[in-house]
Amino acid sequence: MAMIHIADDRTSSELTKIQEVDIQPNAVDLRLGKVFRILTEEFVIDEKSKKHRGVHRVQVSEDGMYHLHPGSYEVIMQNEIKVGSGEAGWVITRSSLNRNGVFLTSGLYDSGYEGVMAGVMHVNQGMMKIAPGTRIGQYLSFEAKTLKMYEGSYGKGSEHDKKYS
Repeated sequence: MAMIHIADDRTSSELTKIQEVDIQPNAVDLRLGKVFRILTEEFVIDEKSKKHRGVHRVQVSEDGMYHLHPGSYEVIMQNEIKVGSGEAGWVITRSSLNRNGVFLTSGLYDSGYEGVMAGVMHVNQGMMKIAPGTRIGQYLSFEAKTLKMYEGSYGKGSEHDKKYS
């Protein structure tokens, strides 16, 4: 498996809203867009259906920051992705968050996925204040054998995607 830099012109993938300062040696920083507190409702999943817990939108406070108590938050990046054939990727936490008990988890971005980038930010150690647009994660892209293109329920134009518009 070989890493591919998403900012390299040899990639078949596209990432929107990249600022020059976001380009790191091996990855591109992702910026915080919207924040949703994950509710404690029952989550039900099987091979035919899913019933999500639900979320509640967190508003920016008067000081221009999100005020996040310990818990789990669905976060939507300012960036959108279009993953090309022969590539896939994932998101990792920026080390400044990691060193302060805040972790970002995200699933695999399959070949053919196009749409918003989302993850879960786990605030584990006390109150966190964070401004919209803050760099919170890094997107890592790699070569991947593509057997078929993404056909899941989270891409551009899906009901899930419309929730964040």
